[in-house]
Amino acid sequence: MKNVLRILMVFFAVSVVTATGWAQSTTGALTGTVTTEGKGLPGVTVTADSPSQQGSKTAITGDNGAYLFPALAPGRYTVSFDLEGLQKVTKTATVTLAGTVRADADLKVSAVAEAITVTAAAPSVLETSQVSTHLDAKLIESLPVGRTIAQRIQLAPGVTNSGPNNQSIINGAPSFSNLYLVNGVVINDSIRGQPENLFIEDSIQETTLLTAGVSAEYGRFTGGVVSSITKSGGNQFTGSLRDNLTNDHWTKLTDFRDPVTGAAQVPNGDQLNSSYEGTLGGFILKDHLWFFGAGRSAKTSSTASTVQTNIPFQQVSDNKRYEGKLTGQITQKHSIVASYLHNNTDQINNTFGNVVDLRSLTNRSLPNWLEVGHYSGVFTQNLLLEAQYSRRYFAFVGGGGPQGDLINGTLLRDNNTSRRLWSPTFCACDPKTRNNKDYLGKATYFLSTPSFGSHSIIGGYDSFHENRHENNFQSGSNFRLWGDFVYDGQNVYFHADPVNGFLTSNPLAQLSQTSDIATNSFFINDKWDLNNRFSFNVGARYDKHDAKDQTKNPVANDSLISPRVGVIYDLTGNGRTRVSANYGRYVAAIDSGVADSVSIAGNPGSIYFNYRGPEINAFDRKTGKLLGPPVPTDQVIKMVFDWFNSVGGVTGYTNIDSIFIPGLTEEIIKGGLTSPSMDEFTGGIGQQLGANGYIKGDYIHRNWHDWYTIQRDISTGQNTAANGSKVDLGIIQNNDSGLKREYNGIQLQGALRVLERFNLGGNYTWSTLKGNVEAETFNNATVFVGNNEYPEYKKFAQNQPEGYLNEDIRHRANAWVQYDLAMPYGRLNIGLLETYHTGEPFSAVGTIDVRQNSTTLPTGVVNPGYATAPSNVPYYFAKRGGFRLDDITATNLTASYSLPISVVNFFFRGDLLNAFNEQGVENNATGVGSVVETRVYTARNAQCIQTAAGPTPGARCLRFNPFTETPKLGVHYIFDPNFGKATRSTAYQLPRTYRFTVGVRF
Repeated sequence: MKNVLRILMVFFAVSVVTATGWAQSTTGALTGTVTTEGKGLPGVTVTADSPSQQGSKTAITGDNGAYLFPALAPGRYTVSFDLEGLQKVTKTATVTLAGTVRADADLKVSAVAEAITVTAAAPSVLETSQVSTHLDAKLIESLPVGRTIAQRIQLAPGVTNSGPNNQSIINGAPSFSNLYLVNGVVINDSIRGQPENLFIEDSIQETTLLTAGVSAEYGRFTGGVVSSITKSGGNQFTGSLRDNLTNDHWTKLTDFRDPVTGAAQVPNGDQLNSSYEGTLGGFILKDHLWFFGAGRSAKTSSTASTVQTNIPFQQVSDNKRYEGKLTGQITQKHSIVASYLHNNTDQINNTFGNVVDLRSLTNRSLPNWLEVGHYSGVFTQNLLLEAQYSRRYFAFVGGGGPQGDLINGTLLRDNNTSRRLWSPTFCACDPKTRNNKDYLGKATYFLSTPSFGSHSIIGGYDSFHENRHENNFQSGSNFRLWGDFVYDGQNVYFHADPVNGFLTSNPLAQLSQTSDIATNSFFINDKWDLNNRFSFNVGARYDKHDAKDQTKNPVANDSLISPRVGVIYDLTGNGRTRVSANYGRYVAAIDSGVADSVSIAGNPGSIYFNYRGPEINAFDRKTGKLLGPPVPTDQVIKMVFDWFNSVGGVTGYTNIDSIFIPGLTEEIIKGGLTSPSMDEFTGGIGQQLGANGYIKGDYIHRNWHDWYTIQRDISTGQNTAANGSKVDLGIIQNNDSGLKREYNGIQLQGALRVLERFNLGGNYTWSTLKGNVEAETFNNATVFVGNNEYPEYKKFAQNQPEGYLNEDIRHRANAWVQYDLAMPYGRLNIGLLETYHTGEPFSAVGTIDVRQNSTTLPTGVVNPGYATAPSNVPYYFAKRGGFRLDDITATNLTASYSLPISVVNFFFRGDLLNAFNEQGVENNATGVGSVVETRVYTARNAQCIQTAAGPTPGARCLRFNPFTETPKLGVHYIFDPNFGKATRSTAYQLPRTYRFTVGVRF
């Protein structure tokens, strides 16, 4: 035991001494065993050659005949096995990103003439218990799929785009809990967790998705790991130039009809958009210094329209990206890689949420870049050290309303729909930055023993920091008004309602001092091949969190250990049929948004003042028509503020509905936050099909723990605001009580090459995602869950019932075929992709007032002493996830023709998406918010009128006590007349769409 501990300490020490870090996921591994007459053969020289690497790599087999190349550039390799007196064997193997491929050899006594055998290695997805999918550039180019990272991974099993804003859900995890890497650099946005577009599509060499049984080398996620690597130069000059052509006019219109006005989708514009991409790679010094560069320029214009008013406008995005990479070999055993990638986007007429007028549009810039330096060195035959430092920068520049302008900078919101009017959301103030930096170190040691097999042992240290500098002004004036929007064609008037209206102040007490959400980790992992039947993956990761918010106050100081254990059993002993099982715990990083939620610096408060001033722009709720001459919006805003200031303004008016002040209304629990985690169990079986195919099935079970919650009850106490008002104090903490999110899935995937011309592939996923934790919405990356806030008002069954969560997709399948045809002049490639998934679920949720009222709810909740008891709480009027959108199918085609002329290859490609123009409602919510009507009206809403089922038809709906009564449709609640119908064309799947590409390669 002492020797084991010493070995671990040496690995950790070596990793720290290397000072910086390891480039996770930029390489793959090649391993195998050399035998003769069935016994392991030591001393064999194994040589790996590939255009993807500089020079040859050599290894010597150990006591049991095993060898390992731990850090190879992904690509196709020729592997030769040579020992004097025995026949030399040569094999081919394709090393995949973040994967392990096996190439075994059996050497026989040499004949007079040397014999060479050339065979292919088994697919890497069968080599480990890890559940993974590899998507190389050739596959992506031959299928009609999107070329961004988020679009690529939709080809993989276990992945859906059913998250908020069509974000990727991997095996049931919230969309913000995936880890995205490009060249080993984390490209997740610091708040929403989504991948930044830090890539040039034509430069991506390969993308690997790890979805289960993931090695302890990877941390800070509970979903999946998505790793991409860009191309490098080589000993030959290669390059490409392409123009990707799109046009809104090439997309058919949906069948959408506005459920209120009956208006069809606004016609698409007819403007040709070009996206230019270019790459160039080669050598400066052959086998010593390679270069690769790439660039992308795209100025696109697309037609959009405002909500309900249907005012068309053009959204313009001007995007420029460039990349530079150097790969150098200092000596035969030491190499370095340095790369830089820059991405800047200027946006015109950007929207946030559902806007109803053109004044709510805004312009902004989004500068974004990453830089990384990586070193690797072989110090002994069996010891490899790697080191890396990286940085990523992202900012919002501009956008938002006019700073400080009370009239033009005040945002207007609709009480019923939350739509937006008059001024852009946020403020055109100082830039907001969301950055990260990473220091990593790794040591790989290969140990080959005659009795206990071979061990590939990895130890490492990882220091990751997320930094946020964000003064989050909510509008130009830091005020919002809530009332009713009254529509008259394309004109919208604001109804200042003295009964249900609000005036919201969003003060920012202090400017940001930049947060530091740090995770320092040690990891060790042993890939242990015991014999030709059993292999194991055994590891653990230790994560230490030290988080400081934008005020520099500590908000987390915890640590967790996450074990990972996997086993593979080879049923036949020849590597063709394998069963596997895994257990793992995965620990997320401290969420940046939650960590900053009580920060005085950079974080806005919100005080909802009840508006009790004059009614302005009164209207008939049945007809939706104004009852008098319209008052212009600028005058409405002035009148509201004149009244507000006359009753004391922010410091003097005390009729407050609710208050949130950072550090006043909520506090982080003493001792700080704990990291959310997930436990996973998997079982699988894989079968190699001939020399060119495989099929694999996996079962995956996941449970999540330690959600972010708020406890706000009588025991947590109260604080006093600056104006003397009492506020109820909430404690932010991690909690499992009464909370559940559980994923069960069966995944099948396979591929087969037939007759060297046909490639067949596909996957199928059956899954359920159940519980009562959604954890995110379209405009909030992470939301607090549970009903421990004001529990006296919320602890009833239908407040937080268990059921199918919004991201539950029961069945999902992808199937594709590729056909390569050599022609007299050039080559034709045809690809067909058929996709299918069942509809997304949604729920019927309304809000009710459960406070006691002597006349309407005499048996309601008596305020036990809260400063501001909640006036509304959610109520599920049917089973959670009890409604479904349409099942979605699509047939997608691509045809690519290439014509070589000398060293240049000209190509033309055409894609036809959704060839049969199927029209299904696919999306419940997009970047503009809900696009399917799901509102349920209760006694709180003027729209709720009793039907014939009620005691007083035509009168307002009745209140009910959720603790003792079951509400009745038409008495206590009604569905919106358009419940379940699309409210915007973006609710539909993509209609039939054409797109084209022309270019050259050499």
